[in-house]
Amino acid sequence: MIKNVLVSIDFSKGSAAALRYAEAFCASIGIRDIHVIHVFTPQTVAAGEALSAAPVGELMDAREDALGEFLKMRTPHPEVRRRSELMLGFPADKIVDESKRYDLVILGATGDSDVLESVFGSISSEVAQKAHCPVLLVPQGARFDDYRHILYASNSLSLSRKAVLKLMDFNDLFRARIHFVHVNQDDGDNRREREKLFAPLFNNPDPEFAFEIVEVTGDTVREGLVNYLRANPVHLAVMVTEHRGFWENLFHKSATKQMVLHPEVPVLVFHLNA
Repeated sequence: MIKNVLVSIDFSKGSAAALRYAEAFCASIGIRDIHVIHVFTPQTVAAGEALSAAPVGELMDAREDALGEFLKMRTPHPEVRRRSELMLGFPADKIVDESKRYDLVILGATGDSDVLESVFGSISSEVAQKAHCPVLLVPQGARFDDYRHILYASNSLSLSRKAVLKLMDFNDLFRARIHFVHVNQDDGDNRREREKLFAPLFNNPDPEFAFEIVEVTGDTVREGLVNYLRANPVHLAVMVTEHRGFWENLFHKSATKQMVLHPEVPVLVFHLNA
């Protein structure tokens, strides 16, 4: 169950969009308070020099004013209260550490590339990889609407019982139709292997959510997922990662092209072993 939500902003248009999205999302599931943070790393002191309290204090004051102005310029959702805080540290590390105390972290995305690594930026990618709770990555063009259709990128990991239970718990909030989309990259007859992949879905003869299993063909996973997203009214994509090695492989140059989603669709990342 989601009760505590952390939203990280960096004063960009992308983070403004993520804040708006986060507030609408929280209001829809009955969350009335969110914690908004801005993580600040002073860049004015050269490496090896002593950190002077006065300049850092002045910088913190200026950043605090900027945070207040950023939030003032953006009308809050009438049903959601903001608690804002300026934090000192390296953004990715600090957000990951803070995630221990939250049920969901929401981050804005930058860029307009289709490549997930570029769309969601290095900080968001690192947070999604290392966070201790699910992470929702929100591209700038996204507008929240109650999820009626959710894409679940299926593979042997995401269709494990533990992963599907996580998905079911999340979907209790929306009762959306789940599209289990598996990209078949060859033309051979692999039906037996695919049946093993989807078997966990049928352990319960009366599933608690509507779903459909879709097998799409594409030269790459990228092609299959993007084509499906563009042809269907899906407003959230869910991916599952197990450990850092998996995620690092996902974003390796040789594999980046394989995992691409439409830049207007938010991505929710679940972790099996945070």
